[in-house]
Amino acid sequence: MFKAKGPALASSTDFSGNLRETSFYKYGHLRSLGLSGEITALAVDPVSSLLAVGLSSGLIHVFGAAPVHFVIPAAPASSSGPARSIAFLFFHPGHGRVVAIDAGNTFHQFSLRDISDSANPNVHPPTPVREAGYTVYGTVTAAEQPLPSHTHMFVAMRDGQTIAWDLKAATVAGFKVHNCWAEYEQRLIRSGVPGRGKTIGGPTTTCLAHNPRDLNVLLIGYDGGVVAWDFQKAAAVKTYEMTLPPGAPGGGTYQDADGSLWTERTPSVTSIAWRPDGLVFAVGHSDGCISFWAYSESDKPLMVRTLTHEDVHVTDAESLLSAGALDTQVRRKDAAPAAVSANREPIYKLAWASFPDQAALKLLVAAQGTDKSIPPPTNATVEYADRGETLLLVLGGQSPGERPGINILQMPAYLAPMAKRPTSPTSPSQSMPLQERYAFRDSLAPTGTSNYPTRTPPEDFVLVPRTNPYFSMAHDAVAIIITLTPDATMPPPPGPSAEREFEVYAFPPPRSSTAPPPLGRKSFLVPGEGERLVALTPAPMSPSSPSLTSPRSPSPASWRFPWSAQSSPSISGLLSPSLIPPSPRLAVNERKRFRAPSSLWSGAYAVMGCEMFSLPTPTFKRLISWSIEVAGNETFPRLPIYGGLAVPDLQSQGAPDLKVLKMESYRVLVTHHPDATVRFWDASPHILVLPTPLRFEFPAPLPHLTISVGEYLKHPDVAHLPLAKLWATDRRQVRITGVHLARESLECVITLATGEVVVTKFGESKPAARGDGNEVEELELDGWAGPAAAPATPRSESYFPSPTYPGVPRAASPLTPGTPHTSQVPGSPGSFSSVRQDWVDEVTELDQLAKWATDGFKPVCILTSRRGEAVACAVSDIGFVAVAYATKTLTIMDLRGPEIILREGFDEDGEAMRKRKKKGNAQNVLGEHSLVGCLKWVVSGLGADPTPRPRLIVSYAKGMTKIYTLVNVLGEWLVEPKPPTFTNDSLAGPLATFVLDAVNGNELAPSAESLSAAMAMQNAHDAKTTKDKDAPPHCLWIAASKRSIRCAVNFNGERVAKVELENEELSDVKYITRHGNRVIVALTTTGSALFHTAPHLEYITRMDLYFGGEPRKIGRLSFDDRSGDFVEYGGPLDVSLRTLFHFRKPLPPRYDPLHIKHPVPPQPAPLNASTLVGSWIWGGAALSGAQLDSIVAGPSRPQPAKPVEAGPPKPKKPLITWGEPPDEPVVAKAALSPVAPKRVAVGKQRGPARDARERNDAYSEMQDTLAERTDVLDYLGEQLNNASVSASGYLSAARNTAMKEAAKGTAKGMLGKLL
Repeated sequence: MFKAKGPALASSTDFSGNLRETSFYKYGHLRSLGLSGEITALAVDPVSSLLAVGLSSGLIHVFGAAPVHFVIPAAPASSSGPARSIAFLFFHPGHGRVVAIDAGNTFHQFSLRDISDSANPNVHPPTPVREAGYTVYGTVTAAEQPLPSHTHMFVAMRDGQTIAWDLKAATVAGFKVHNCWAEYEQRLIRSGVPGRGKTIGGPTTTCLAHNPRDLNVLLIGYDGGVVAWDFQKAAAVKTYEMTLPPGAPGGGTYQDADGSLWTERTPSVTSIAWRPDGLVFAVGHSDGCISFWAYSESDKPLMVRTLTHEDVHVTDAESLLSAGALDTQVRRKDAAPAAVSANREPIYKLAWASFPDQAALKLLVAAQGTDKSIPPPTNATVEYADRGETLLLVLGGQSPGERPGINILQMPAYLAPMAKRPTSPTSPSQSMPLQERYAFRDSLAPTGTSNYPTRTPPEDFVLVPRTNPYFSMAHDAVAIIITLTPDATMPPPPGPSAEREFEVYAFPPPRSSTAPPPLGRKSFLVPGEGERLVALTPAPMSPSSPSLTSPRSPSPASWRFPWSAQSSPSISGLLSPSLIPPSPRLAVNERKRFRAPSSLWSGAYAVMGCEMFSLPTPTFKRLISWSIEVAGNETFPRLPIYGGLAVPDLQSQGAPDLKVLKMESYRVLVTHHPDATVRFWDASPHILVLPTPLRFEFPAPLPHLTISVGEYLKHPDVAHLPLAKLWATDRRQVRITGVHLARESLECVITLATGEVVVTKFGESKPAARGDGNEVEELELDGWAGPAAAPATPRSESYFPSPTYPGVPRAASPLTPGTPHTSQVPGSPGSFSSVRQDWVDEVTELDQLAKWATDGFKPVCILTSRRGEAVACAVSDIGFVAVAYATKTLTIMDLRGPEIILREGFDEDGEAMRKRKKKGNAQNVLGEHSLVGCLKWVVSGLGADPTPRPRLIVSYAKGMTKIYTLVNVLGEWLVEPKPPTFTNDSLAGPLATFVLDAVNGNELAPSAESLSAAMAMQNAHDAKTTKDKDAPPHCLWIAASKRSIRCAVNFNGERVAKVELENEELSDVKYITRHGNRVIVALTTTGSALFHTAPHLEYITRMDLYFGGEPRKIGRLSFDDRSGDFVEYGGPLDVSLRTLFHFRKPLPPRYDPLHIKHPVPPQPAPLNASTLVGSWIWGGAALSGAQLDSIVAGPSRPQPAKPVEAGPPKPKKPLITWGEPPDEPVVAKAALSPVAPKRVAVGKQRGPARDARERNDAYSEMQDTLAERTDVLDYLGEQLNNASVSASGYLSAARNTAMKEAAKGTAKGMLGKLL
C-alpha cells in the first residue's frame, strides 16, 4: 500500500496544538432530549398556563411558554427500586402545586413556588421542591381534579372507600366515605327485593365528580350505580341506578347475540360528567350507553342513549320484530342489521364543555391583544356562546368498523318551564313534574354532531381552558389534547419507545347546523294520565318500501355519524341520494391543528435515528429565515400555553462566556420517524443563552423543513413505483434508515430499508405560490382502516359510503370517487395486468411534487436500483451522491440530470454483472464482491498528480480501497476508468476516512469553490503531473478501521504514522476541530474514547463515555465536528446531548413557573330564582371552599411544616438577574497619598464601544433585518400617503385658483359693460 516514493511530511507538522493537553478533555452530559418513557397522564393549569405530562419512567415534564420546560423526578428508578409510572396527575390551580399518584399508590406533591438551587446546576438542575411523598394502603382507582376554592383532593379506592388528600398539609386527611354502594345493596337485601345480591368481591369505586356549582354534593360512581354524598349531612342522600329491563338493548343489540337481551341488566358505571348548570349529569356505562339524570330525581333517568340512538333503555316492539328477537319468530338470515349495533366500546370518559356568557364574552373581545397569554375567542366560541349551547365529549361508545375519534354531541340550552311546580302534574311513576321532565329532555336532544377523527382509537383527552379552572377543566376551552393508541401500521421501533400518539387541535370545533335524526326517541304524551310510548323510529326499509325516497325517514339500521365507516352492504346499497342530509362534513374536516411542545417525541414523533450537522452561518440563516419571518403566524402554531419564564444561567460556576459562545457554529438536529418523515430542529447552543429572557424551545422545531416521504408516495405520478405500492399496502416495511445532508448546497438524501433513495433539495418560497397563511388542516380520513380493513368514507361523499359489489374489491368499486375505471377491471386496456409490473425507471424525477408556498426541502428524485438495503451513503456539496448496497454493489448519481454515471456490480436493468461485456455500457463496471464500509467525497490530488479533482474514496470490508475520479467532458461528468486501488489487511472493516490539507489540516471537502478551482485548472491545462520529488505533499490520507488507524501522504506516498489496537475494537472514528486545533477521536465498542494528535497519531488520553466504573455499550454517536458536542442515540427513549469538552457550556436555564398567574374567579354559585326557574333543588346557601375544608379536615387538621431557618429568610434573588453576565472584578484602589497628584490635561475620550470582533447572533441579525424591512415599508407607505395628500392639495389649490380667475374675469366683463 505504501510503496510509492514521494514527498515526506515535515516532522514539525502539528494540527493539534493545545489539544495535546489532557486537561482540555472532560466528558459531560448537557441535556436529555425527548421522553424517557411512555405517556401515562396529562394535566393542565389554566391559571398559570402550564401543561404537565406524566411518564412511565416516573418523570413529569412540565411545559409552559416556548423556552419553559423542566422535569420533575417524581418516582424515577433508583437504588431502592425500579421506576413507577405516573397514574394520576393534577395541578392545584391558583396554589402553585403539582400532585402525582404513581402506580405504587404513592402521592407526590411539589411546590412550583419554590425552585431548588444547586451549586452545580449540571448535576442538579433547578426543579420544584418536593413537599410530600406518602404511600396509602390500597389501590387508587380515580381522583377528582382539585379546585382553587378549597385545598382537598378526593381520591377513590378499589375497596369502595373515598378518601381526601390534604393539599395544604401534604398528607392524607382524616375524612373517609365508606362503601356506600355496599350499604345500599345490604338495604335492598334486607328489604327482600328479589334478585338482589352482593357484588362479588365488593363494589369498586370507579369515578368521582363534584357538582360544579355546589361543593356540598359529590357524586361517587360504583360498579352498580352512582351515589350523591352530602358533606354537610355526612351521608349518601341519593342513589342513581340504571337498570335495563328485559327486551331493552342498552348499548347492545336486538339480535340477542349473547342471550342477555331478555334479562335485567345493570351496566357498570365508568365515568361521570356534570352539565355546567349543575342540574343534570351524564353517566357512562360499560356497555357503551350514556344515561342522563336530573340531580333532583333519582328514580328514573331522563334519557339513556348511545352515540346514535336515544331511549335504548325502553323496549321497542318494532325493532324486536324486525330483528327476529321474539321466541315465536323465525329469524331471517338476510335480515337487516339491528337498530343498535352490538359490541360497543365502554364509555371511557365524558366531558361537558361550556362557553362564557355574554358579559364575559364581551370582555374577551374587548381585551384582544392586550394580554398575549390569553388567546382571543374564535368564531366558533362566539357562535356557541350566543346560543347557550354546550358540548358533550365522549371517549368510547363506538361500534366495530366506525372511524375512531372523540365524538361530540351538541346540546341546546336548557329552557326551564314557565309553569310553577305545584301546578305541574306528575306521572304515577315519577317524582318530577312532567313539564320539567320535558324541558330536561328537550335540552338533551342534540342540535348537531361533530368529532375529532383519529388514525387510531384514542386513549384519553384533556381540554385546555382559556383561564377558568372550574367546571372540571371544561369551560371555555381553546384546545384539546388527545392521546392515541399505538399505530400498528408504523414500523416497529428499534427498542423501547413512547408509542402513544399525541395530537392537539383547536377547540371548539365549527358548529354543526345539521341535527342528527332522533333515532329511537320516545315521546311521553298525555300529561297527567300516565305514560304512553310512541316509537318515532320507522321500521327498517326494504327495496319496495314506499318511504325509500322520503328524506325525513332515515333507516335506524343504517344511520351513522357523518364520520363513521361504511354500514352494512345490504343497507348501504338501498340508500337514495334523497336521504343524504345537507353536507355536515365541514364540521368534520376543518380542524385547526396545533403543534405539541418540541420534546414530546412520542408516537409518530418517536425518533428512529438522528444526526447532528454544524452549518456555516449563511447556510443556517437560509434554513431558519422562514421561521423568523412567519413567527406568530405559523400554519400550525404551538399549543396555546404561555406560562412561566426562563432565563439563561450566566452567573453559576462554569457558566458560558457570551462572547466566546457567539463564535460557536450553528447546528441542526435531523431526526427521522416511524411515519416516514424527516424533521429538523435548531440545536444551536445560542438559543440556550440568548436573549434574556429566553424565547426559543430547545431543540427549536423547524416545521417548514419537514420532509414527508409518505406525501410523495401518495401522489398519482409515483403510484407505479414499488415503494409507493408498498406504502399503500404495508407501511411497516417503509422505514427510513439514514439521512445525509450536504452542509452548503443543502441537498438531503434519505435512504430506506427497501433500498430506495429519496433526494431532496432546499429551496426558497416563490411569492406567486404563497397563500394567505391561514390554512386549516383537513384531516386525512382516507388513511384510516378499520378492524376489518373497511376504508374510510371519501371526502366527496356525505353521510353514506358507496355500495360494494360482488366480486369487486371495495377500493375498486366503480362508484368510488377519484378511482380510474380502467385500472380496476382485470384485463381491460390500461389495467395493471396488461403492462409490465416489474419494470420501473431507475431514476424517477419528483420536481412536479414540490410545493413552493414556503421555504423547505423540495423533492428531486427517487433512485430505485433494486439492489437491497443501502449500507453506506455519501452526499457532496457539488451535486454527486454515492450509495452502496447490501448486495455488494455501488451507484454514483449526478444530481444535475439527475442521472446514474456509475453502476458497480450491476447493469441498468438491475441484473448482477458476472463479467464485463466488450460492447457494454461504460458506466457499468464489475463489482469487488465485498461490502462497502464507508464512502467519502473529496476534491484533492492523487499520488503524484496534485491537481484537485472530485474523487470518491470507496473502502471495502475486505481491506481494499478504490478511488474513483470524476472528469468533466463537454459539460458532462464521467467517471474515469481503471481507478487506482490500494489493499491492506489492516484496513479490513473500514470505519472512516479523511483527506486533509497538508498545510493547515483542514478537510478537503468538496465545495463549490474547490470544484470551480479544479475546473479552472483543468481548462487552463495547468494540471500537469509533477515529477518533482521534493515538492511538498498536497494532501494527507487518514484511514481508520476496527483495528487500526493509518496516515499516509498523497494517498500512496510515505506512511506518516499508524495505530494498532490489539485488545479492543473501534466502533467509529471522528476528526474534531475545536478553536482551530484538530484531534482524532477513536470510539471503542466498550464505551471509551481514545484521543490522538493529527497527523502523527500520537496518543493523548483516554476518556470513558459513561458515569461510574461499569463499562457500557454506547449508542450511535453523531458529532458536531466543530465543538466536540455529540448526540448519542441509544433508542427512542434514550437520546442525549453530550460533549467531550465540558467547559463553560450552557447551563440549564432558571425558571419561574408561576410568572403568569391569571386572576382566579370565585367558585361558581348555584343557579337561583333570578337566573333559572327550578333552583328549588338546593335547600339552602351554597357551601364555600373554606367550609368544605373545615368539614373534611376536621378540628385536628395538621399544620403544614415550615422550613427551619437560622435567622430571617434571605431575600430571593430576582430571576431576571441570572441572565446578566457576572460583573468584572473591581481592582482595589491605592491608598490615598498626602501629596497632591500632578494634574495633566488629557484629551476627551469616548465611552467603551462594542467590540468590533464580537459577533451578533444570527437570530438577532435576522430579526433586526426584518424590523428594518418593516420600517422601510412603513416609510414608503408614509411617503406615498404624503404624496397622495400633496397631490390632492395641489388639485384643490389649482381648482380654487381657476375658480377665482374665472370669477375675476366675469366681474371685469360685467364692469366693462356697465362702464
